[in-house]
Amino acid sequence: MSASTPQRTSLRQGLRQAPKVNQPFIPDTTPARQKHNYASPQPQMSPHLNLNPAANPNSAQFAVESWEGKGQTQLPMSTREVPTPGNRPGLFSSLYDRSKMAKQPNFYDPYFPLKFLEAPRTDHIYKRAHYGLQSGTPDEVDFALYHLVQISNQRCDKFKFEGFPLLAETLMQKALDITYLCTGVRWEFEYDPRFQSERVNVLNSLHGTRNILDKIRNIPVNLPDDNLETQEFTHALRNVKEAILVLRNMVLLKENAYYVSCYASGLLRDFLVVLINVPKHSRLNELKNDALDIAEEVTKFMRTDPQDPLWISLVNCLDSPDRAHIVRALWALTHFSTELEESDGNRALESLSKSTLQQLYYHTLLELDTDILSGALDLWYQYTLSPDNIETLMDVINLPIVFIPRMIALLTHGARPNKKETVLQEEKVAPPPSDIPRVPAELLEKLMGLSEPERSSQWLRCCFVEDAECEITQIALWQAYQSRFADSRVPGGGVLPAAEFIKNVSNTFTNAQAQVINGPGTATKFIIKGIRPLETAYTFDGFPYQYCKWQDHSKPSKMCQRAFGSPTDLRHHVFADHMNLEPEETAGQFKLEAAETPIHTCQWDNCARFRASASSTNTAMVAGHVSSHIAEDRPADAKPPSTKRLVLQERIVRKWYYMDTPFNEKGEPFGVAYKAALVLRNLARGLPNRVATKHGGLSWKKTCFVSHRPKIMEVWDRNRALRKELTELIMIIEKEDDY
Repeated sequence: MSASTPQRTSLRQGLRQAPKVNQPFIPDTTPARQKHNYASPQPQMSPHLNLNPAANPNSAQFAVESWEGKGQTQLPMSTREVPTPGNRPGLFSSLYDRSKMAKQPNFYDPYFPLKFLEAPRTDHIYKRAHYGLQSGTPDEVDFALYHLVQISNQRCDKFKFEGFPLLAETLMQKALDITYLCTGVRWEFEYDPRFQSERVNVLNSLHGTRNILDKIRNIPVNLPDDNLETQEFTHALRNVKEAILVLRNMVLLKENAYYVSCYASGLLRDFLVVLINVPKHSRLNELKNDALDIAEEVTKFMRTDPQDPLWISLVNCLDSPDRAHIVRALWALTHFSTELEESDGNRALESLSKSTLQQLYYHTLLELDTDILSGALDLWYQYTLSPDNIETLMDVINLPIVFIPRMIALLTHGARPNKKETVLQEEKVAPPPSDIPRVPAELLEKLMGLSEPERSSQWLRCCFVEDAECEITQIALWQAYQSRFADSRVPGGGVLPAAEFIKNVSNTFTNAQAQVINGPGTATKFIIKGIRPLETAYTFDGFPYQYCKWQDHSKPSKMCQRAFGSPTDLRHHVFADHMNLEPEETAGQFKLEAAETPIHTCQWDNCARFRASASSTNTAMVAGHVSSHIAEDRPADAKPPSTKRLVLQERIVRKWYYMDTPFNEKGEPFGVAYKAALVLRNLARGLPNRVATKHGGLSWKKTCFVSHRPKIMEVWDRNRALRKELTELIMIIEKEDDY
């Protein structure tokens, strides 16, 4: 073997693999990176090497089909230097700036914000919190509770108990540490139904502890009255509050409420009883509120009975001085068993004491507190469903004098006045004038003294008025304008061009619009919408001109038709020019002495009195008659009259006024008044048929409702929202044979 063999072997190790026979070799001609121009040392070829051009891939004489990759000569390999973090660290230093890198989540930091965790893409944080809470390690419990509060608040629709076994039980057991903080006694949980313990701190977590109220009373409370707390107490109380808050947030989802009430019902009952009966201390009030919120959601899926500790605890909350406790307790009591398909009603209502019923009635007097009032009526509705309960109520509260009048008074709670109108006859107005009023000489003289476009605007104001229901053709308006103001002696007629005039109409009247209406076929109509002609021309001050209608049969023009700005000027013209009366020294006065011959007549617009054949010598009488055709004189401070069209037929409307209580968009009633109507209906159905001996020997139904029937009928008439319920109530009342 020659000495050059090892060198050739190492050289071939750096070459490319030989291509297939039917695939030509294509050398890599990609240029070096242009981003950075670095000078790289190039290997120098030795002048003593005997290179074969046909075997050199870089040679123009290279033959692909004859090359086998087994050259007899050594070829230098061309290399290019590429910048890397190893040989050019300064180039890549800015890419790895530690201060600009995103902060990595520290799962062991309990105050690390939840928004930086990728919870939607992975369930790591969910499992981490779940297992950390079950571990019992203080740091892990703190981390778990902190993040569970945020998860339950932000993603409660994705966080369900069924996906995390024993999470609900662990949270409740953690919350029950409140007993240890208040008494120093820690609860123990027993899940064996056969095991019966007499120890006071043992709870039957499988079925619930029936004597838990006695156990709570037997455990002395050693919580100090002051608000001084140790660090350990504050930390433990915070964990309890967070555990209860997580439960409260999660049971707002119906699936979670159903799960915990079905699969942890025993522990849930004990948990609620303990939290509702915590010592009355301000720093524990939040715990009780959250527990009542939980009870409101879970009691829908739970049964109860008169000896149920949870029912008794909720009833005791009705006497609480805290309004929030009363409202939440009423809702929880009302919701018992409402979501159960096979439910025979809430039998625990039969155990309500006399004092509780009286307190429940007092709650119905709080009209300004709608929450308490509505919750009390919900409970009254359920209570009055049973005739036996009504029998008990008759011995506690005076129904005819106290309870029923109160329910009737609540039938108008929240009512709002409404009005309904029925049109019996539509209004008819006079049609708009078909002719544009002529311009009197007096008005034309004033208009000619103006320059355009003010002259055309003033003419429009004197002869037209805005009317949304009327219109006029543009050609008719333009022709009327030209006929009145065009002057052949002036270039262009002295008027505005048609386009500018139509534009000036819209400038004069704000609501006037030029429109094009495509009629049938190819007919096209150009109109001005929103204006109509006046019956007569108006003065600049907005008063109609007074036209003289005196007829003169001796002249070709049979009617005078002169116009005057005021009735006084018109009267002076008639008396002086037509009746030939002599004026007196006092302005506006005429001599009314009787004539020697019957010369005075009335020729006003075909008047039938004092014709030429029946002329009179009584000047004063004829003048007074002529004055009746002329409008009365206007006061100096008179306001311009209305330009509305004459009403030919008045609009006749029948109106009904109602006081409707709230109802939804479907017309279904809701609210306090609706619940009061349902309570009255239950009472009418459940009252006994026997005679009320204390009330005049009448039946109980007549005793309770006969004196209130007019008020019920009045509410029925004015409150349309409760018509259906009150109709049923009245029909039940009138079924009495002796009514």
